[in-house]
Amino acid sequence: MKLKFKDIVAGIYPAKITDIIEEYGPYGIYLRFHFTVTSGDLKNWVFYGIVKPNTIKQAKFYRWVTIIMGKEPPSGDLDIFQIIGKECSIALEKKTKDGKLYYYVKEVVKDGD
Repeated sequence: MKLKFKDIVAGIYPAKITDIIEEYGPYGIYLRFHFTVTSGDLKNWVFYGIVKPNTIKQAKFYRWVTIIMGKEPPSGDLDIFQIIGKECSIALEKKTKDGKLYYYVKEVVKDGD
């Protein structure tokens, strides 16, 4: 059997949020957003992006949630799991760590950006 590995082109892909997992690391709590690509050669492939759940407007978390919801999140409590199933576009980037190649969601982008 011959195996051929696919080199994924870094770029923008249509996706939807399929899961959000709360995890803890050396710098405290963070959220792992799972994005499933919805069309093209990578349809049904899952990639993830990590954000700290920081609600200040300059934070990556706030920016991602605003783009995914299509509006600023309400002030006060936000049930983050309400965005599961929402569609968005993701910017994939290729990275190497400890000699291993992987792909991750660098940014959630507005459609047309």
